[in-house]
Parts: sequence; C-alpha cells; structure tokens
Amino acid sequence: MNEEFYIGWQDKAPKSYGQWVKYVVWTLVVLVPAIAGILVLNQRRFIPSKYEIARYRTLEGILITEPIPCLKIPLGKDLQGLPHFQRILLIGMGKKSANPALEALAQKTGTTLMGKGIRLKGKLIYYDGVVAFELGPEKELFQGFSKLEDVASTPVQLDKATLRGEILDPKCYLGVMRPGEGKPHRSCAIRCLAGGIPAFFKAKTSNGEQQYCFVLDQDGRPINDKLAPYVADEVQICGVVEQWDNWYVVKAEEYKQLMPYWGKGMVMCR
Repeated sequence: MNEEFYIGWQDKAPKSYGQWVKYVVWTLVVLVPAIAGILVLNQRRFIPSKYEIARYRTLEGILITEPIPCLKIPLGKDLQGLPHFQRILLIGMGKKSANPALEALAQKTGTTLMGKGIRLKGKLIYYDGVVAFELGPEKELFQGFSKLEDVASTPVQLDKATLRGEILDPKCYLGVMRPGEGKPHRSCAIRCLAGGIPAFFKAKTSNGEQQYCFVLDQDGRPINDKLAPYVADEVQICGVVEQWDNWYVVKAEEYKQLMPYWGKGMVMCR
C-alpha cells in the first residue's frame, strides 16, 4: 500500500494532496462570488426617494401652522374656477417638527404667521408625488413675506374607510433615510414621531396601488404618541378620509395592529 504522506515543512505537497487543495480553492473562488451576487441581486431595492441634502431652495407659499405645518403653493385655478393648491409638508431639522422653528420665527417677526404669504429657505424631500421641505438654519430660514393671500380651501370629506398598511414618519420615508420603513427603521421612526413630525400612513388600495395619508384623531388633532407603538407593524385604521388639496388625511376612530396571517379575515373595526 503506497499512501502519500505530507510533511508541512516540505517545499512541495504530494500530488494527490495538492490536487485536492486546488479543487477546493477553485470551487470556493467560483462559489463565493456567485453566492454573494445571488444574495445581492435578490435583496429588496431601496425606493427611489430623494433628499436634496446639498441644495437649498426658497419656496413661496401660504403658511399653515396647524394641525400639520405646511406651505400651500398656488397652482392657479381648476376647471370650475376655484383656486388650486399643492401642500408641501414642513419639517424641522433633525427629528423635530417645524413648529419650534416657526414659533421662533413668529416671535422674531412679531406677527402671527398662520395664513401669511411667506418665503422660506430649506431642502426638498420627495417621493411618489409627496413633497416635504426641511426648514433651513434659523438665520437663513426667513426670506421675507410675500403678497400671496390665503384663500380657504375647504377639506373635502370623501368617505368612511378601513385602511391597512404601515405607519411611518414622512421625513425618513420620503428620502432622508434608506430604508425609511419596516422593522429596521422602527426605532428611528418612533423618535421622529416623538419629535412632532406628523404621522404618515402608507396603505394599499383595492387595485394594489400605494396611497399615502396623514393621520389625525377624530377632532383633527395629532396623535403621534398613541400611534408610536404601532410603527413598522401592519396596522388597520378605521376612520373618515378627507382630501386637503393634494393631501389625504384620515381622521382615525380606531387603529389596531393586524392579527397574524391566520386572523386577517377578522373584522377589527366596528
């Protein structure tokens, strides 16, 4: 019986041993990149959201401070001759709402800002037709008042609805963080809601399309503290849906975490 024996300090390994090592090495050389490539290609892609982190813009519009801070940008008139607006959500720097910066600006200018035409400096954040505006530093934020006059745009009550989806914070979801949704983003979203950033709800319509709405209570007030425990879970919200210009707002009557998959057929709202 002629059995080859390899001694580590020898210059050359026996032929059979060397061939076996070559097979193993070349197999790993091929398999490792292939497995890595398959894993990368099968990962879920980040949504194509946009945060203009290095670009400041000045927006002009009518300032709304409550219940959800926003700028109403005039877009002319609709077919019925009524004024048409686009609402752009206002958000503060960091994980804060726009309210502290707007309150400081009101004190600085010595006037009430609600309903005033104004020019503000900041950065745009946008995705899938929804736009937010991160307010710039205090010294550069206020760019002057404008001659725009507030024209009341009455919310349109659509219907009572049952919506299923995920509670998000709009700042991160629209572009500041990736991913800005799901379990990996849960703790960050909770902190954003705690800082006063409006609660945002992503739901799917009956035809499978994404729909977004802001969530308030039945009286139209923020309920971030009550919604925070449900962030990143599949949630069902029951309430009245209203349209505020280009926004949808649900005034929630009930909100519950959905049951596991075997209980999804259960009626959860009265």
